[in-house]
Amino acid sequence: MRNAARASPSARRRRITPQSPGPFASSQARSSFRNRSSSTENAKSIETRVILARPAGPAQRDPYNRDVAAKKPVSKPPPPVPPSGTATLEERGLPIVRELARVARATDPARVKLEGAMEILFGAYGESDPEFSGLFLDGWVRARADQELRLTLAWQREQIRLSLHDILAEGVAAGVFRPDLDAHAVAAVILGAAEGCLLQTASQGGAVPPAEIMQTLLRLAFNAA
Repeated sequence: MRNAARASPSARRRRITPQSPGPFASSQARSSFRNRSSSTENAKSIETRVILARPAGPAQRDPYNRDVAAKKPVSKPPPPVPPSGTATLEERGLPIVRELARVARATDPARVKLEGAMEILFGAYGESDPEFSGLFLDGWVRARADQELRLTLAWQREQIRLSLHDILAEGVAAGVFRPDLDAHAVAAVILGAAEGCLLQTASQGGAVPPAEIMQTLLRLAFNAA
């Protein structure tokens, strides 16, 4: 009796492990065995689901010795490429070039055309926002190393100067402006004065407003000899 009571734990576990009933067991015994087997399988299934539901780190393995790969981060699309400085300068400067060319081709008197052209130019350069003036100032600095940008700025400046020259030359021929007026030089002076207003805009103003500079240049052109 004592030896039976001191049986090893493995022996006791073997005794409580459900055994399949023999072929001559009653139907009630076979049904009881099936119920116990079903309960054991359900417990194993629940345990497996709990283990698989645990979060898996990038370096750990699951219970079935399979590598658990970490989720790859979702790649974001690259940010849009901003337009180049050349394209931006063309977008902001080309409308001014076209408007001055339109004024120079008009059939108005030369005095009216010069006043209109200077109002457009000084209005664009002298009363522009800091972003506009900064765009041109930065473009002139970068043009030293960027050939395409340098050609773009040179072409725009020359087109503006030519429009002013055509108006001045027409006025000299019609006797409206001073007969000794050098159309090439005065056109360059007008353009340089307008470009100087970009510096005043970038520095939030200057000692002489752009409108006063424009009126002074007009008086010099209209003053007959």
